[in-house]
Amino acid sequence: MKFKLGKLAAVSVVSLGFAQFAAADILQGTVTDGSGEGALEGALVTIEELDRTTSTGRFGDFRFSGIPAGEYDVTVSYIGADPVTQSIAVSGESTLDFRLGADIRYLDNVLVVGSAAAQAGAINQQRASNAIISVIDSDGLGNFPDTTVADSLARVPGLSIETDQGEGRYVSIRGINTDLISASINGVRTPSPEDRRGVLLDGVPSDLLDGIEVQKSLTPNVDADSLGGVINLQTISAFDRDGRFIRAKIEGAYNEITEEISPKATLTYSDVFGDRLGVALSVNYQDLRIETHNNEADEWDFINGFAYMNDGYEHRWYGLNRERLGLVANFDWRLSDNTDLYLRTLFNNYEDDEVRNVLQFRDLDDIIDEDANGDDIIAAGSSLTDTSATFPLNETQAEVRVRREVRTIQTIAVGGETTWDGWETDYEVSYAYAEEDDSDNHDAAFRFEDIQDNFPGNVTIDYSTPEIIRFSEGAVLDAVYDPSNYFLDAFEREFTVNEDTEYAAQFNISRDSVFGEMPVTWQAGLKIRDREKIRDVNVLVYENDSINLAGFANDSLISGWRLGNTQPTWPDPSLTRSLRGSFGAGDLDEEGSFFDSNGEDYKIDEQILAGYGMGTFDIGALTLVAGVRVEQSNVDLEGRVVLEDELTATTTRYSNDYTNVLPSVNARYDFNDRLIGRAAYYAAVVRPAFGEMAPFFFINDDRDEAEIGNPNLDPLEADNFDLSIEFYPTTLSVLSAGIFYKDISNAIFPATFDTADVPSNVDLSGIPTELLNGIDTDGGEIEEISTFINVESSEIYGIEFNYVQNLGDLNSALDGFLLSGNLTLTESQATLPDGREVPFLKQSDTIWNVAIGYDNGPWDLRVSANYRGDYLDELEDENLDRMTNDRLLIEASAKYRVNDNLQIYLEGKNLTDEPEHYYFGDESRLSQYDEFGTTVVFGARLTY
Repeated sequence: MKFKLGKLAAVSVVSLGFAQFAAADILQGTVTDGSGEGALEGALVTIEELDRTTSTGRFGDFRFSGIPAGEYDVTVSYIGADPVTQSIAVSGESTLDFRLGADIRYLDNVLVVGSAAAQAGAINQQRASNAIISVIDSDGLGNFPDTTVADSLARVPGLSIETDQGEGRYVSIRGINTDLISASINGVRTPSPEDRRGVLLDGVPSDLLDGIEVQKSLTPNVDADSLGGVINLQTISAFDRDGRFIRAKIEGAYNEITEEISPKATLTYSDVFGDRLGVALSVNYQDLRIETHNNEADEWDFINGFAYMNDGYEHRWYGLNRERLGLVANFDWRLSDNTDLYLRTLFNNYEDDEVRNVLQFRDLDDIIDEDANGDDIIAAGSSLTDTSATFPLNETQAEVRVRREVRTIQTIAVGGETTWDGWETDYEVSYAYAEEDDSDNHDAAFRFEDIQDNFPGNVTIDYSTPEIIRFSEGAVLDAVYDPSNYFLDAFEREFTVNEDTEYAAQFNISRDSVFGEMPVTWQAGLKIRDREKIRDVNVLVYENDSINLAGFANDSLISGWRLGNTQPTWPDPSLTRSLRGSFGAGDLDEEGSFFDSNGEDYKIDEQILAGYGMGTFDIGALTLVAGVRVEQSNVDLEGRVVLEDELTATTTRYSNDYTNVLPSVNARYDFNDRLIGRAAYYAAVVRPAFGEMAPFFFINDDRDEAEIGNPNLDPLEADNFDLSIEFYPTTLSVLSAGIFYKDISNAIFPATFDTADVPSNVDLSGIPTELLNGIDTDGGEIEEISTFINVESSEIYGIEFNYVQNLGDLNSALDGFLLSGNLTLTESQATLPDGREVPFLKQSDTIWNVAIGYDNGPWDLRVSANYRGDYLDELEDENLDRMTNDRLLIEASAKYRVNDNLQIYLEGKNLTDEPEHYYFGDESRLSQYDEFGTTVVFGARLTY
């Protein structure tokens, strides 16, 4: 890592220790709305005579310690309400409570006054923070037609999402790949059921949350395993409100493609008993019907200046029932005036019942032949232009996949906070578990081979409209759509389970002091994380080419198919289910089953021990948070070397350990009440993805290629810099701009090498010696190795703008109108071993959001647009890398408050029927194109 002097300075600051503590008095209290029932988080509380300021926490609470006894004026500032000042004589432990603004009603997850309250809550929390953060207040989660947490996060400045079947699944911060950021639920790191570190956020319903915070600059008390930032999901607490709270929400969603209504319901209850015990429960259920129309091309190549598909092209129809069940049960116990205890639990079950029908046109490279010199030429009788290819089609495949995937995420955290004699401590033990069970499925593939033997003639592929490719009609295509021409190629059953388990414990201690005349809060802590990742793949492959497709086909086509040529409904998912258990021992493909069942298995144990020290220095208008975090990592890895044709799998084991010293500094300067400047530096370490460092070795049956993991990968390390300015011009508004820069070492990319060129830190010892000795006659010779490697240096930099405005503050004629918009522009660069410069994977260069709303009286109306620029999705070859095209989503909502308890609403998602589009190097070369249709949501909320 760089900046060794900076690290030494940070350690020196912290080493001053918990010194020169001042024995003095305490002032504490709460800030609520005018009713006294709604806690206001992010309010700034200032003791005027001492020029000391703090901010209110989640329950509206604040606390000053080290206050000399005396008379003081205390002022509370909250954007959206007028400031309030009260006087108090502080002696011993004194309490002062504030009420701001008017009464507010309970309509959604927490107290709201429509969209304006959502903006106010978010702005106040961001203004009060000593780090650079973005917030979706609990009020705001109900302001957009979002099903999942990922969809909600697409509204945050600098955030964008990757989708699956039209729903947000993964989130990136400032365009940075989801594997390089982290997520937590109530501060507990969220596990991932996949072989990556990126967290699936499509399984957690936004209705279960109280708020979302995105921290873009890290402080020493935060886990440092994030390049882009940390997403923290907060679930409900009974102390978020005063007294009993009950809310029921029911809705239906109608999609234009499925032509079905998908139900969804949420029930939330909370109550406080005896001012001491808080109980909050929430349950959410959704049964979502999804239908997706898709077409894909496998690969492209060039000849004579023309591009052509050199492998396969296919139609895909997806029909899904996506069922979600979420449960939150949280308990808060105010044991005494000095100790609060809590139990936070979340359980989420996600089931995908999916049917996928595929019609694949294979061996499209038959358009190419070789001349006498072995050079590629266009085959005789074939032709190629910029927008079409004509050639003899010789093979197609019809396939059905029936899959029931069950994903479970659960987190449990037990902890508390205790104060005594000027000291504050918090402590927690937690358990997090994620599982993906993909063991109820089958895949049946039927082939139509040697088409030209019985149906001679050319077909023409028209890709003048690149996203929707069409084959010419005729006798050949008529034969393609006859199921009796197809015979079984393979029938696969998969029984795969991924598990991710983490136990963690942490302890933090802090104390206010006076260093000279400067108020300082010293803080230190320890944390241990113990994580186990297991992937267990089991596959059975059967072959019996006497089975004809006609017996497993209902001779029909997909209704309303949107793309190119028609899509058949066969092979039928129900009829092919009868093939389960019908094969004999002689039908089993032993080599294929063994290879697929063993090559991807691994077990990884990862232990992280962390400690930190930091100080928050209150230097007049400047607040400085500085310190250092040290993380020690120990990793044990287990994988397998698999030789496909020998049916052998040898266990391999590796261990690795390293220590990172990670300083950080966050500075906030209040130029005046309306203008705030921020600057930050933090060091980060992101460990390799599990699927990248797992010690697996795939050696194909030709023994000329190998795919291997790289357990010797170094973790990505980065120095991160931020500089921003925030201006609050009117009662409810903010205008901000910021720049950021990330200097990165050891970024990880996939790479393929000739065997002689493999870098020294890629361990080939798991490969049998006879395959690497240069002698091709003793069992084969590996010529090419695909793996993962670190690149030396790369960078990401960009600029962010954010504007939120209550337009009524500018002109009374616009009272009730709300405007928000944000823009993030980024650039990134990394150099591959072959010298090629590429952007970071999944790094969008442009992200923006715009929303305009009207919130007045019973009406709350909103229209929003979300844009994500294109990005590099996968590395292939120069000019043929897989890219994700840009995407613009338009959504709208209309809510009407019938009375104080009932609200009805109508929402529209993907109003312009925007597809998802991937391409190879240029938009004229299709990789994948999906259409999901427009969805209309209608529902009601009942609150007491």
